[in-house]
Amino acid sequence: MTPRSSYDVVVVGSTAPALALAALLARREFRVVVLRHGVLPATYEHEGIQFRRRVSPLVEVDTPALQRVLSELSLGPVLRRGLKPLDPLFQVVLPRHRVDVFPGAERLLAELRREFPAVERPVEDLYRALGPVMEGLDKVFGADALWPPEGFFERRETRRAAALLGREGASADPFGGFTADHPFRTFVEAQVRFGGALDPDRMTPLGRSRLHGNALRASFLSDPEHLRRTLEEKVVQLGGEVRPRDSVERVLVERARVTGVLLSGLGEVLGARFVVSGLEPQGLDGLVELPTQDGVRPRYYRYVLNAVVRAEAVPVAMGSRVYLVGDPRRPLCDENLLQVESAPPDAEGRVVLTACALLPRAAAEEGGAYLRRVRGRVLRALEALVPFLERHLLVVDSPHDGRALEDRVKGAEVTLPSRWGGHAEPMESVDTHDDPGLLGVCGVPCRTPVENLLRVHRQVVPGLGPEGEYLNALGVARIITRSDRTRERLRRESWGRPEELFRSGDR
Repeated sequence: MTPRSSYDVVVVGSTAPALALAALLARREFRVVVLRHGVLPATYEHEGIQFRRRVSPLVEVDTPALQRVLSELSLGPVLRRGLKPLDPLFQVVLPRHRVDVFPGAERLLAELRREFPAVERPVEDLYRALGPVMEGLDKVFGADALWPPEGFFERRETRRAAALLGREGASADPFGGFTADHPFRTFVEAQVRFGGALDPDRMTPLGRSRLHGNALRASFLSDPEHLRRTLEEKVVQLGGEVRPRDSVERVLVERARVTGVLLSGLGEVLGARFVVSGLEPQGLDGLVELPTQDGVRPRYYRYVLNAVVRAEAVPVAMGSRVYLVGDPRRPLCDENLLQVESAPPDAEGRVVLTACALLPRAAAEEGGAYLRRVRGRVLRALEALVPFLERHLLVVDSPHDGRALEDRVKGAEVTLPSRWGGHAEPMESVDTHDDPGLLGVCGVPCRTPVENLLRVHRQVVPGLGPEGEYLNALGVARIITRSDRTRERLRRESWGRPEELFRSGDR
C-alpha cells in the first residue's frame, strides 16, 4: 500500500503519557501524528450528571519523571492551574479507625499518634526512614535510563542508576516492624493497593514505600480531561498533528518491521518510521499479530460504580478521596476494599460517589452472573461511609457490569449510548509478572517483537503507578531520539542532558 502521508512517529491512543511522548518528540523536531483510537473519555453523561469510568488521576508533580516532561515542554505552571490541592490528601476508614492524611509531616504524624498511640515511636521511625528512601529513589528514577532495560548496555545504565540507591536503600523495608494484621499496616495497604498496576499481593517493600511516599505529595486534577487537553494542545503548538476522529484498522508490518498504519473506513495509509501504542495490551492485539507475553497474567480487574446522592446525604467529615476497609481480617479485594471519590455538588445539589473495587480474576472471569451481583455488594459496603445510602440514592450506574443505568427516582432502567449502548466496557487489569525485573517494579518491555513498534502504557513499569507511565514515555522518547543521531546531537547541544534539564528546568 502506498502511503498518502508519512510521519516519523504515529502514536495510536491518546492517553496522557502517550500525548506527553508525542509532545516531547514534536519538541525535538520529529514529525508526529496522534490518533485518538480506542481511548474512551474519562467521563460520560446522563441528564446533566457526569459519571466517571475511573477515579480521577493523581498527579505526582514532584516525581522526577513528570518534572522532566513538564520542564522540557514548559508546562509546569499550566498544569498546576488545573490541580486541586487536597486537604486531607486522602482518608483511610477502618472498622475502628479513621485516618485523615494531611500534607506536611507534622500534621500527618499528629493524626497517626491520635489513631495509633500504642505504636507512636515505630510510626515516627518509619516516616523518618521513608524520607531518605524517597530521596534515593528520586535520584534513581531521575537518571537518564530505560525502564525496563533490554540488552547489555541498557541494563548496565539502569543498574548504574539503581546503584544510586545503595545496598541499604534497595533492601530497606520501613514497614517491616509492623505485623500483617496491625491496623497501621492495613492503613498503608489500603492506599498502595490502588497505587500501581502490578499485583498488590506480590508488592516489594521498595514498591510499597514508593507508592505510599508519592501519595503523600500528590494532588489530583479537578477536571480529569485537563491534562490530556493540555498535552494535545502542546502537540499541535509544537507542529504535531492530533486526529481525534481517526481510528486504526491495522498496523502495517513488512519483514518484521513496522511501516505505518491503515486507517479504518478510509483506506488511507499513514507511513511511519515508528508506531507507538498507547493502548492496553488487548487493544494492540487487535491491530497487529504479536506473540503472547509469557509470564504475564491478570490478577485483578478494576471495577467502577457511580452512585448519585443528594449533597446533604454525604457526611461533612468525609474527604474527597477515601479508602474504605470492611474487615481487615479478610482479603483486601472485592467490596471489602473500596477507593471512593466524591465529586463537588452540581448545580442541582447532586453528588456523584465513584467507587473502585479490585475484583479477583477468577471471580471476574466467571462472567455476567458474578458481575451483576457486584453492584449490590458495593452499594451495601458504601453504607459504612454514607449511612442509609439506599434511602438517598438517585441514580446508580457502572460501565463494567453490563447492567442498565438505574434511575431510582423514576423507577426506570436506561440504556446509555454514551457507554457502548449499555454493553459492559472492559475493565483495567492489574497483572502479575513472573519476573518484575530490577527493583521489582517492571513489567512488559516497551519494545515489541516488531521492529520500531513500541509501547507506552501502564503495564511497562506497573510497580510505580502514574510515575511509571511517564518513565515509560521518557524511555520511548529516548529510543526514538537516539535513532536519529543528528536530532540527538542538536537536542543535547540545545537543551543539555536530561538530568541537567531536570535540575535547571521549571519546577
